[in-house]
Amino acid sequence: MRPAVVFGLLHAGLALVRSLGRDGIPVEGIAFNRYEFGLRSRYLQRRTLAAGDDDVLEALRHAGAGGERPVLFLERDENVETVLRRWDEVRALADVPLPDDPEAVRRLRRKDLLPEVAAEAGVPSPYTLRAESQEAIRGAHLEPPLLLKPLEGQEFALAFGEKAFVAQTVEEAVAGWKRAEERGFETVIQELIPDSHEHVYSLFTYVGREGEPLASVVGRKVRQGPLRFGTSAVFASGHDAEVHELGQRLLAAVKYHGLAHVELVRDPRDGLLKVIEVNTRPPVWAGIATGPELGIARVAYDDLCGRPGDGEQTMTESLTWIYLAKDVWVSAQMARRRELPAREFLRHYLSRKKVRATFAVDDPAPAVASLGYLRQRV
Repeated sequence: MRPAVVFGLLHAGLALVRSLGRDGIPVEGIAFNRYEFGLRSRYLQRRTLAAGDDDVLEALRHAGAGGERPVLFLERDENVETVLRRWDEVRALADVPLPDDPEAVRRLRRKDLLPEVAAEAGVPSPYTLRAESQEAIRGAHLEPPLLLKPLEGQEFALAFGEKAFVAQTVEEAVAGWKRAEERGFETVIQELIPDSHEHVYSLFTYVGREGEPLASVVGRKVRQGPLRFGTSAVFASGHDAEVHELGQRLLAAVKYHGLAHVELVRDPRDGLLKVIEVNTRPPVWAGIATGPELGIARVAYDDLCGRPGDGEQTMTESLTWIYLAKDVWVSAQMARRRELPAREFLRHYLSRKKVRATFAVDDPAPAVASLGYLRQRV
């Protein structure tokens, strides 16, 4: 069998490794940081701790040294950025679940370009403005509250501990822009949809090489951290035809194929679902989709190996993905604000259909190693 290489070994990367390894596929792993706990998975046949792009390319050459071309899976934005920087070299060595045109990837990832794609697809989006200067922000005459977001990537959240700044006034937005600019971040200003954190929905899908979706799952954020604008601490699957249709329509507008995560919010003012973000990689809660209920990693692997499936598999099971360490932290904050009754906190833990973020009976070492990752993050 052709080898699979998983680049990025935190929650989603670990889920990909386990899913492919359990299917008997030889899996190798690449990480930029020794705290990436997926390095400890028993399903990895080889591990590379890369210092930079050249080490990644060398790992791909080694994976294909036996004559079989590897399939490369990417976990986080920094991993996608490596491939974009070394596009031709990577694609000469491996098959990647991304479209042939890197411009399609950039148009979806960049928050200043995404509204243009959404308009072409007929998908609503919040009003968004490139924050090029304080004059541009003041001159836009936007109605607060506002969100200040990075143009793309996850480095903003790592630098500030927040995915976005909330501004109650235009001057707060200007101050946030100055703070981000001092750290070298390009940003956008976006209207804040009221209570948007309560109505965040996602489509995670694999669109095959022929342009047709082959595996999809829809769900919503239950709890997230940091509060209001963070990544999932608890995520629940539950099919929603409208979320599925809008997400697929958006991806089709740029002829996308590969793994993608489309995030939308329901605007209570007009009832419309509006796209707020697209990731050309798996979401943190990818473990919901890599299990036997859908097997999205195997679907992608088979398609990239020239063995496409028989039409789209759409997950209908209701599963809950839980990142315990993060959820305890998030839930404690919500409890102090009187936003989370004890019964609601326990509801998802009492469900029999749970997917754990790091622990697995057949592969316990990554869960132990994740404690070091948490200490490093703190």
